[in-house]
Amino acid sequence: MPHAQRLCGLRSAGVTTATSLETAPVPVDEVAQCQSDTTHQIELIALMNCQLSTAVDLQTQTKQAHWNVKGPSFIALHELFDRVAASVADSVDLIAERIAQLGGTAEGTTRIAAQWSCLEAHPIAITDGLSHVQAVAQA
Repeated sequence: MPHAQRLCGLRSAGVTTATSLETAPVPVDEVAQCQSDTTHQIELIALMNCQLSTAVDLQTQTKQAHWNVKGPSFIALHELFDRVAASVADSVDLIAERIAQLGGTAEGTTRIAAQWSCLEAHPIAITDGLSHVQAVAQA
């Protein structure tokens, strides 16, 4: 399923919006604004969790290349893939922490990433350096 369709299907997958406020009475326009802000916050958290899934997937795909690259450029590519994976790990951490700061739950398990990532699967059978470079670059 294309990434955009998954995002559009979030509400049907259980992402809901707040419909009531537990506060003292306030003017109607302020209530509507608060509900709208809450709705936007929930939608933003859902979108960020989709990005988190994609980033986790990219991190694991890069480690797959790091672990399995073979050939004359082994050491250079092995080190390159390790640096890329570390950089992606920093992004994973940043996205997850922002989700938590917004009051959401960072859904960063590999099972969730496999379900929601928009990346194609990394080919498991490849071993040569150029094929791994192409697979990671095209992810």
